[in-house]
Amino acid sequence: MSQLPVFRGAEVVGTCAFPDHHPYTEDEVLQLKAVAGDAALVTTEKDFVRMTVAQRDGIKALKVAALFDQPDALARLLD
Repeated sequence: MSQLPVFRGAEVVGTCAFPDHHPYTEDEVLQLKAVAGDAALVTTEKDFVRMTVAQRDGIKALKVAALFDQPDALARLLD
């Protein structure tokens, strides 16, 4: 993610980027949890569902939506 979204009332204390469709290993998830410590570990819903049930433990899923300034113009491009 090139830009951090603004979270209402949240303080982002760190980030870690992976390629799109990355298959998370057990070691990667354990390392992320260790680095997060007491901070909430958050990922997108898209990545959350790619994790095993065990990997998801202690991780929060963030719902992301795309909003367009001119949705009609986008619809015309897609027609």
